[in-house]
Amino acid sequence: MNKLTLIFRCEKLEQKYQDSRYLYTLPTCRSLNLVSFLLCLFRSITFIFQNQMVGFFVFLFLTIVVLLAQFLILNNKRKWVDYYLLFVNHFLMLQQQYVEDEFEPQEAFVFGQNQMLLSIMIILVCDFKFGLIQILGNMIIKIVISKYYQPSLSYQTILYSIIIGLMFLYAILKINQQYRLSFLFTTQDSQQEQLIPLLTDSPFMLCTYDKENLQFQQKFSNLQHHQEFKQYKTNHDALNFILRNYLVHGQSFEKFLLSRQKKQDDLIVNKILELKSINKNQVQKLFIRYSECFITELIYILIIDKKRQEIQNLQQKLVNYEKGLNKFQINFRNFIKNQILILDKSLNYDKNSIYKAIIKLIYIFSKFNNKKSCKITNQQFLLTFKKYAKLYSQAYDQKKIKIEVCSEVKDILTIENCLDDFMINFFTHLCKTKAEIIQIYLCKSFSQQNEFIDIIIKVDVMSELYILLQKSTHFRRILKTISPHDYVILNDDSLTVRLFKNMNEINQLNSFFIKANDFRQTK
Repeated sequence: MNKLTLIFRCEKLEQKYQDSRYLYTLPTCRSLNLVSFLLCLFRSITFIFQNQMVGFFVFLFLTIVVLLAQFLILNNKRKWVDYYLLFVNHFLMLQQQYVEDEFEPQEAFVFGQNQMLLSIMIILVCDFKFGLIQILGNMIIKIVISKYYQPSLSYQTILYSIIIGLMFLYAILKINQQYRLSFLFTTQDSQQEQLIPLLTDSPFMLCTYDKENLQFQQKFSNLQHHQEFKQYKTNHDALNFILRNYLVHGQSFEKFLLSRQKKQDDLIVNKILELKSINKNQVQKLFIRYSECFITELIYILIIDKKRQEIQNLQQKLVNYEKGLNKFQINFRNFIKNQILILDKSLNYDKNSIYKAIIKLIYIFSKFNNKKSCKITNQQFLLTFKKYAKLYSQAYDQKKIKIEVCSEVKDILTIENCLDDFMINFFTHLCKTKAEIIQIYLCKSFSQQNEFIDIIIKVDVMSELYILLQKSTHFRRILKTISPHDYVILNDDSLTVRLFKNMNEINQLNSFFIKANDFRQTK
């Protein structure tokens, strides 16, 4: 920062300061503009009644200037605000030549005081270089006009005016210097808050103990930037939860930190603390890299070591996976042997048994598909539907499945891996009923600007099929992911299973509602 002009050497920093200064300069200027507009309008109307056209045109011109300043400068050109205030202040100074003879002494004193306060207010909200011009201009204009209208003005009064003006200039210099230093301190402080989280991607806290309020206060923290701590309203609440709900060395973490207050000569640096939750039903561990430093007070640095915690969790998962894999290999080997025996025996009977065995294999293999996906893919709905209908018709030849298809039903945009799972469960439950003739009609439908594929089923035993589908929790769980309902729609002469035709639109709509709800909560 330049000691004379007080301008920051860094252009970006200077621009940030000017932007922050406009936050209080612009409201002051708008208030001044409003008062000026009302006064000029009032004076121009007064001059009309007094039949003083010169005064009327002067104040009419000033009224127009104020309006132009409001719409052109304050709303569009912020950088012109200081020049506008410079013009206003010099105009106020020039009013000195209109001192009216009929002014009473006290009235003149009050008028002068008001002019002085108005001038000081403008100087304070302007940048220093503009304040410097206004103070020097005030001294020169004041002395020149006074000397012109009163030649007998003493040199003592002139010297006194110059000294007071320079003293005021020095005071404005120090005030603006403090403005800028305060801005610089705030900016550096906020930059530190932004910089510290960049040093580590783990949750961290810098806290101190407030002896007056008898509680720990966080200085810097990024806890709320991490998913596991977003449930807390503030970082302070998250800190209190960790301090009071986790144990270290058999005592609460809060008591441990309090005990460290008495040991400031023996600071701890980079020690790994293993914390355990107080909840006895489910023990959770928290690994914290703990350090202390003393500047003006004891500062506790707490960094949650998520990587160490993840490594330990992964090691435990690997042990569990190894046990589960060994158990799965044994059971799957026995399962394959049994299925081979079933298929071998089926060859001695009929083809229906073979297809039933194939269906059972497909159904069982679908249970082993642990791949969970939310990806929306374009799938050939009609081909998949007909493929499963043919397979189940071959397995259950005593049932006749008749399918009618609307020409528009071909593809479907739905969740990956869900369509096959839905088809298996749908046809399995359909063939469990006593119905011999099953009529299915596939068509498109619209509801609330959403497009659906409706599977309309007509069977003799409508109630039986309805109860069967409604009781199947697995079928309804699948239906809930790809359908607007987790239930089957019961009509007078049919059942309808409704599926989303384009789930991309549904996801976009859901994201809109989520953003809307977040906006309401922030308000």
